Amino acid sequence: MASTPESLRAVWLGRMGFDEALALQLAARERVVAGEPGVLFLVEHPPVLTLGRRGKMEDILWSAEQRAAAGVTVSEAPRGGEVTLHGPGQLVAYPVVMVGRRIREHIVRLAEVAIELLRELGVDGCEFRMEHPGVWRGSEKLASIGIHVSRGVSVQGISINLDVDQGLFGALVSCGLRGVTVTSAAAVGGREVGVEAAGRRFAAVYTAQLGLPLVWEGAEGYGSDPR
Repeated sequence: MASTPESLRAVWLGRMGFDEALALQLAARERVVAGEPGVLFLVEHPPVLTLGRRGKMEDILWSAEQRAAAGVTVSEAPRGGEVTLHGPGQLVAYPVVMVGRRIREHIVRLAEVAIELLRELGVDGCEFRMEHPGVWRGSEKLASIGIHVSRGVSVQGISINLDVDQGLFGALVSCGLRGVTVTSAAAVGGREVGVEAAGRRFAAVYTAQLGLPLVWEGAEGYGSDPR
């Protein structure tokens, strides 16, 4: 089925490094600027700490030796915000879409879709907070949002903690917020779900909110490891 300007393509990338996924987003942004339909990349990253434009190395609490022992790398990200953890058990959604000046609307939509996904997993009481963009449940943060917009097209997106190794969160001061608990859906009683299954549900809810048909594309040609 061919994509049209009235559709949104979605691609499950499997397990893919952060830098490789970012390169795909930046290439896709050029195509969207040129008039192609948007694309939603869904991915699970190996353990990585990403530094946004306000990220500080002092917010990375583990030494280089500790990070190497745990297989945690560090990458720079073009998004706003500070230091964020990505890793196995986390769904990351990167919509490369034309947002124009509707940046807040785009951010809120990402949060609303994540809240719906978490609700379906049995995690109620979640809310979006703009001051520290993400999805919160009381004092606990379950999802982080960070985007970058150029020429009206957004890259980066939202990371939703489904069942992340809680020990990894000790590697950083998440989003520059000391004393904040970052947790996963499974840790607060949510039912278990595979990252790919969660990604496919996220895509369905996201495109429904946009009022667009969803067109799935294979990962072939995107350099993924579809585990």
